[in-house]
Amino acid sequence: MIFNNYLLAGVLYLSAVPAALACAFHAIPEVQLEGMYPGSLSVAVALRSAADNGVIDAAALEAPSKRVAGYNDSVHRLQEFGKALAASPAAINLPASFSLGYVESNLWTRYSQSDGNIRVDVHTDGPTEGEAVVLTGEPVLTAILAGKLSVDRALTDGLILIDGNESEKTAIRQALKATSTANRISKR
Repeated sequence: MIFNNYLLAGVLYLSAVPAALACAFHAIPEVQLEGMYPGSLSVAVALRSAADNGVIDAAALEAPSKRVAGYNDSVHRLQEFGKALAASPAAINLPASFSLGYVESNLWTRYSQSDGNIRVDVHTDGPTEGEAVVLTGEPVLTAILAGKLSVDRALTDGLILIDGNESEKTAIRQALKATSTANRISKR
């Protein structure tokens, strides 16, 4: 019964997601019923469950236009994640690019790597055909960067979904874990 409530909440949540080319920070009055990417519904349900259980900040799942932090803070956090990725020894194995999508706001960011440098392009139209994809929520990335949530738990709980071929998924998973470990070590 509880799972059905979460599933219904996730369906209702995603039925209010703005059109594909707009994120909730720059919403337009269209409705996209199918979600932002395959698997986004399961991530949205996992986010709600994690918020209800105190694993992530529930207030951070509010509509982005109602949050105090807003778009600029989200962009800053996504850029910080890019810097953490670049500092990770696992960055060399990352695919040439992958897109990260926040399911609660439909905000897409592309991370491209070349020669150990990570380029961050925020507010893209979503993944290009054949590009690896990471779906998650802003409070998940925030908790990982703060060392409050492990990547393993986020993956196990469905708070992060990685899509791509097996080598891309493995490389992204390793880079996420290395980023998480580096942040905990650097805060001591």
